[in-house]
Amino acid sequence: MLTFDSPEQLRSESDSIRFWHLAVLMALRDKAERIEVRFGEEATALLYHRVGGRDWELASVDEELFPELKPTLRAVSRLVAPERPEGQITFGMPDARLEPQENGWLTYQLGGHLFDLLVRIDPREPFGGITLTIEHSEEQEAAGLAAEALSDYYADA
Repeated sequence: MLTFDSPEQLRSESDSIRFWHLAVLMALRDKAERIEVRFGEEATALLYHRVGGRDWELASVDEELFPELKPTLRAVSRLVAPERPEGQITFGMPDARLEPQENGWLTYQLGGHLFDLLVRIDPREPFGGITLTIEHSEEQEAAGLAAEALSDYYADA
């Protein structure tokens, strides 16, 4: 669970926790349907939001933060990590392994409201990705609360 209490609390969090807070707050403010972190070659990652059925690239992830994103999200989410089935893969890359996705949810608390986000982590390293799906039940209120929280956070920065 992630909880936004105040801008001061957010500033005192680790960089990876603060990243997830800001990604969720921006998504709620923008009424995004989905948050994605897409991992690429040479330890690169990009943050995307899907708004109105279109993906918007928001920012690249800092190189030092890159390896902390999946472990941090695992720590604050409730995930089901299926066991890798026994057996061999007879096609594809040599020594390839099936890595089942980890699925679950992240509860985000903002202003006394709880939001459940569906979480999917593709554990393949260094590639893979992270997807958080948002179902808005109180769109306008969530957007207003998130906009206010971000405004307070950046005003004191």
